[in-house]
This record gives sequence, structure tokens and C-alpha cells, in this order.
Amino acid sequence: MNKTVFDCYVWLEDSGYYMGKFVQELQTDGLTNKQTLVIAFETVNELGWRIRFTSDAGVIAYTENGEYSWNGEVTVKLLEGVISVQCVTISNLTVDYGKCEQAVVQYHAAFEKMKTALTDDEIQQKYKRYKKDFIPPYEDTLKPDTRPKFHLFNGFQSYFVPANAYFVTPILVGSNIIIFIMMVCTGVSFFEPDAQSMIAWGANSTIATLDGQWWRLLSNCFLHFGFIHLLLNMYALFYVGFLLEPFLGRSKFIIAYLLTGIAASALSLWWHDYTVSAGASGAIFGLYGVFIAILCTNHIEPSMRKGLLINIGIFVIYNLVYGNLKSGIDNAAHVGGLLSGLLIGFLYLPALKKADNRMLNQLTLSTIAIVTIACSAFGYISMSKSDRFVYQKQMQVFYAIETDALKVFKDFDDKPAEAQLSGLKTSIGDWSKGLELIKQSDKLTLPEKTHKKNALLIRYCRLRIQSYEMMSLDIQRGEHGEQERLQLINEQIKSVIKQLSKR
Repeated sequence: MNKTVFDCYVWLEDSGYYMGKFVQELQTDGLTNKQTLVIAFETVNELGWRIRFTSDAGVIAYTENGEYSWNGEVTVKLLEGVISVQCVTISNLTVDYGKCEQAVVQYHAAFEKMKTALTDDEIQQKYKRYKKDFIPPYEDTLKPDTRPKFHLFNGFQSYFVPANAYFVTPILVGSNIIIFIMMVCTGVSFFEPDAQSMIAWGANSTIATLDGQWWRLLSNCFLHFGFIHLLLNMYALFYVGFLLEPFLGRSKFIIAYLLTGIAASALSLWWHDYTVSAGASGAIFGLYGVFIAILCTNHIEPSMRKGLLINIGIFVIYNLVYGNLKSGIDNAAHVGGLLSGLLIGFLYLPALKKADNRMLNQLTLSTIAIVTIACSAFGYISMSKSDRFVYQKQMQVFYAIETDALKVFKDFDDKPAEAQLSGLKTSIGDWSKGLELIKQSDKLTLPEKTHKKNALLIRYCRLRIQSYEMMSLDIQRGEHGEQERLQLINEQIKSVIKQLSKR
């Protein structure tokens, strides 16, 4: 049953005539949206009306009755199970004499005929042609205004206060700052925290993270290596949050931040043989990736899109190049965040174009979250079982053995000969254990550079054993007969250590 919404006339004082308006809802009788749209467009063409624009929401057209005849603007809008057909007078006649209603009735009759005039194949072909000319969302007056409402700042403190279009960003910034203050209050360095302090607070560490502490993939995104590191990252987060959050909304923005942060941390673990990394930059690059993906489509109007794309592109390229040239910057995390952000941004697009479709938006967010976490979990499990991780754990054991073996030299000259010999004997045993451990580790499937490192470590252990044996021999003899050879071996040890430090 078709429903007439209203039939009215409005007096326009400035023009001196009545403008007619008539609206009616027509049942689509189970047609799909695609079928309804094509039939609606073809009906307009059949009536000889001039189309102003078409979109996935409907069509606006004008009757073509001549300059001195009555004319109207007809709006056909796709709703749930019905289409709304509205006609508004746009001619210079003083009254429309029911012309608006006649136009709607005429459209209704033609629409009913068109339902049976087109085959499914014809509808498919025609829809493809019409779709090419669909107006962009930001120009579609049949839809709600999708342009973002940017937050207006009023003083420095307003940067840190949540608002309608700027809600998640200040919370994220505040969280990072509060955690940094807590770290400093517990004794962590304000400018240059050491690796152990960062690991204690939840940094992404190869050994700790892959040894069951998976939560570090996310916790490290809220930690920073000093005040300057925090300052630079928060500036970048302020900038991208101010621009991007109004486009995405709260849920999509926070999910993008968290998921790209996890993906960035996972790629960092995969890329580096051993790493201790922290910082929000991976997640921030993820947000920039999401923004770039959206800017590469027509979801944002061209006048805004070009300038933003250039500015953000320059920022991303500069930071990637700088990170590649300067040591100490985890560029792998930046790349991981950027790539995952690009992917998530493109996956967001269908939901962004239909912001009022709650089910689609929820399904999009949950699917992206599940897939990202599942992929990260798969990568995490694979890395935790890899030879590379086994090797890193064995190297931790080796370094502990090395530390014990070198303890013999603490107050060495103040000890009696028997204590010196006993200590050297124990340390020789430690070096032998370390030597066997490296030999076993070298059987793992490892990169060529790691095998070369192992060769140096094997030589290092053997030289240490030789030097300890010579020292023991001198102590037993009560002379310094091995000093010349011992000095030569110590020089070789220094050379090996120097080579190892470069790897």
C-alpha cells in the first residue's frame, strides 16, 4: 500500500507565488536496492525528465515542460522497503494546480510498468553504467552531511580535553603522558631510560615478548625512551588525531590505533634479530596509513583531499627516510604500522560510506579486529617456535655464562695462589660450556650473518680458554714465562670483541 505523506502549498513572499509540494511513498515489493535504483533511474529517462544527479541513495531530476510551462524538481529517495517520491514546483506560475501531485502519480505509474520491463541481466548491466556516474558522498544531498565537524581549540588546555569530534585523541595523549610521569617518578631517566628500565615497564623485547609475555606487543605503544621521544610522538598524535578522528569516529579511531600498534610491534619482532623497542610511533604511523588510504578515494572532497595528502605524504616519507639513516629508530615498526593502517583504512571505506548502517559498521570493526589479532597471533606463535628465537634464548644463557667466567678477575691479585687456580679452573669450565653451547646453536637454521657471528664467538671462547690456561700455568710455576704469549692472545681477544661489537 502506497502512502501519501503530504500535499501542501507554501507562500513565498519574496517571489509572490505559491510553491506546490507533493510527497508519496511507493512500495518496492521485495526488490533489491540495486533493482530499485535502476528501475527508478530508467523511469526518469522514460518520462523524458532531465537527471540532475544519481547516487546509491536515489535520483534528483527536473521535468522538461518548456520555459513558460509548469516545471518541478522530482526527488526519488531510496528508503527501507519503499522509495520516497517528492515533487516541488520550480516554475514561475502563481499556482501549480495540482501539477506536483500529477507528476508523482505519473512517476508512480511509469515505475510500476518499468518493474516488469527490465530483466535481471539488463538491470546488472545498467547498474554498472549508472554506478560510474554516481555523485561522491560529500556532494550527495540525498544523504546526511558526512563532512567532519572539526574541533575548535580554545587555549592550550583544550588540546587535552575530550570533545565531540576530538574525544579519543586527548585520552590517548593523556595516557601516554601519565605513564611517562609514573616511570620518571619510579626512577626511570627523564631523557635517556636504559633498556632494562623499559623492559621492566613493558617494552617490546624479543626474549621477553616471545617467551609468553605477548601483552608487550600493545603495552610498548604507551612507553617512550625519554621526554623528547614522548614530545615528538605526542605532537604527531595531536595532528593526526585532530584531522582523522572526525572522519572515523571514536570507535574506528581507537581500534585503528590499537590494532596498528600491535601489527607494528609484531613486524618489529620479525624484522630484528634482537630488539628492545617502545613508543607510540608505530600506532601513529598506522593512523597516518588509515588517513592516506581514505585520501586515495573520493570519500573526502577534492579541495580538502589534495592538500592533506601532500602534507601527510611528506611527513611519512621524511620520517621513514630519517629513521632509515639514523640508528636507534625502529623503522620496522613504522613500516608495520603504516602498511597495516593502509589496509585497515581501505577496509573501513564501506562502513564510512554508510555511516548510518549500524550493523555494517559493527561487522566491519569486529571483522578487522579478529583478522588483525589472528594474524598477529599466528605470527607471534610462529616466531616463538622459530630457530631464531631459540638462538636468542641460548645467547642469553651464553651471556650469563660469560659474566660468571669473567668474575674470576674480581680482586684477583689479592687472592692466594690456590684461590686463583681454583677460580681459573672453574672459569675454564664455564668457557667450555659456552663453547659447546655456541657450537650447538650454530646447527640451527639461522641467517648467514649469525653463523659468522657464531664463528667469532667460538674463536672468542677458545682464546679465553687458552689465556686462562696460560695464567694457571704461570701461577703453578711461580713465574711469568707465558706473559709474551698471553699478551698476544689478549690482543686477539680484543680484536674479536671489536668485531663482535660491530654485529
